[in-house]
Amino acid sequence: MTVNLGPETEDVEHKTSTGEIKEGMQSIGSILNKHGRGTLYFGTLDNGDVIGQQVGKSTLRDVSQAVDNDIKPTIHPTIERLTTEDGKYYIRVEFHGNERPYACRGIYRTRVADEDVVMSDDELRQIVLYEQARKVPWDQWESDRPISDVDEDELRAFVERGNACGRIPEPFTTIEETLQSLSLLRDGGLTNAAEALFCPSRTTQLKMGILATHDRTEILDLHQESGTIFELVRKAEHYILVNTRRRFVIEGGGPREEVPELPPEAVKEVLFNAYAHRDPISRGVVQVDIYNDAVEITNPGWFIDGQDPAAHISGADKSSLSRNMLIVDTLHKSKDIEAYGTGIPRIRDACKEAGIEFEYKRVPIGTCFIFHRKDAFADNPELQVRDSSGKVREKFGQALSKSELAAAGYIEMNGAASSSEIMNLLEITDRGAQRLLKRLIEKGVVEKIGSGRSTRYRLMK
Repeated sequence: MTVNLGPETEDVEHKTSTGEIKEGMQSIGSILNKHGRGTLYFGTLDNGDVIGQQVGKSTLRDVSQAVDNDIKPTIHPTIERLTTEDGKYYIRVEFHGNERPYACRGIYRTRVADEDVVMSDDELRQIVLYEQARKVPWDQWESDRPISDVDEDELRAFVERGNACGRIPEPFTTIEETLQSLSLLRDGGLTNAAEALFCPSRTTQLKMGILATHDRTEILDLHQESGTIFELVRKAEHYILVNTRRRFVIEGGGPREEVPELPPEAVKEVLFNAYAHRDPISRGVVQVDIYNDAVEITNPGWFIDGQDPAAHISGADKSSLSRNMLIVDTLHKSKDIEAYGTGIPRIRDACKEAGIEFEYKRVPIGTCFIFHRKDAFADNPELQVRDSSGKVREKFGQALSKSELAAAGYIEMNGAASSSEIMNLLEITDRGAQRLLKRLIEKGVVEKIGSGRSTRYRLMK
């Protein structure tokens, strides 16, 4: 009976015999660079079937010497001769290492599926940076930006917030003295944390778009932004606010209260988390994608150290580890993020109160936070106006259909709208939009202004 060890994977390699020892060493280097540990077998086929090979007195020593001579930095694998029940010998090499990058005879490779691929110069540089960050976190490195690049107004506003909440005792003095007191200087220069927080970014650090479908084939709007972390969060907050729905609650005869579709405190927390915990070495950017049924906020880098987002949501895990602890510590001082380990539970509570479902999802770039939006045209009380007794009143003084209510609500939010905007909003034909707007005019809800291409519709005064 043939013994099968399972097929080749990204961290398992099979060789028919030690006659392929050079190729086996290449696989060890590749797997170490990709995963940090793995297994190499001699005497097996690609599919994992053990075919056996001769294993003499010097065979294991030959494998050990090959590893010692070919793989740099040096590793110390476990090398064993194993035997199947029918008497076939094969060799298992278990290896691990945490000093990347590893070279095999001077060449650096990485693992792609079950292949060993020579790394590009850029890939090699990234691995070197990751290893540096493992020893000293990236946000503590010295930046190449001069102190003169710091946005003084942003820093002053930050200190004022810290003074107001009592977490920063001293007022702003000078840029250099203030950054020194915040532990954001290194050898007299800016740290990467200081640059990210208070220097306008040199490149795009935020992408925002509105997409028609989740297959991302039709982009309705696209923005790319640079700036300080604080500026980027403000821009993303505004973009989400103006491109999602709002409802208006009128208590008795008083002024109307505008309630955003997504809880602002949760949106802000997610955005600050995206910048505070992202993987800066990956060169990815924070991305905001707005769909008709969801708002997704994606940042490079998944939760570190095997942390489980579900455990954070439930409150079972209150750990606050971050790959950018200096940035996290600084944001805490201004209360832009709250007490350590409480961010996700507070997002959970705000979403629960607003009736919004959410989830974290791992994606190729890293972490995707998803706010699930409610159907704009569903029959639910959040799209209606309530009086002080809690009874539902007919919105706009008329009994409107769901489509009419959505169109009138859009016009109310935006001040005015064209028929093409209503057509796109409701995903109907131009003629259908014209008929719907005509009904709203006849019901006294909206009025037509302008003519020709400049025709707009606004709420009846």
